[in-house]
Amino acid sequence: MSKKRPRAATLAEVTAALPPVEHPYREGVLSSAGRTEFVDDRGQRWRKVRGPLPPQMVKRLLTTADAVIIGVGAGFEYRHIAPEDRADTWQAVKNRLSDTGESPTYRPFEFASADGLTLLYLDECC
Repeated sequence: MSKKRPRAATLAEVTAALPPVEHPYREGVLSSAGRTEFVDDRGQRWRKVRGPLPPQMVKRLLTTADAVIIGVGAGFEYRHIAPEDRADTWQAVKNRLSDTGESPTYRPFEFASADGLTLLYLDECC
């Protein structure tokens, strides 16, 4: 009678046997903030100028930018902020522009269009 233990599966074998995981967001697509260029849901093409931005610049761009977009779910959804709602947006995001432990946090970036428009893009992170 043999005292040999039965062979255990290797990590590679166990991993290969797992079923594929469906991701709720588009696979392999970076957040708009992580790209050098993106097209928003209204068809406007934007090119990254700089970012992440300091809070003082975010406050200034909230009043001067031609467009303000909050990218929800790594840019899976765009929430356009109307000019009359920008003061309230500043109040909501000003204390969450860095990792404060509160959720969500926002990473701000400046983008520009070919025709000279400016975009403040706030990447919402959970």
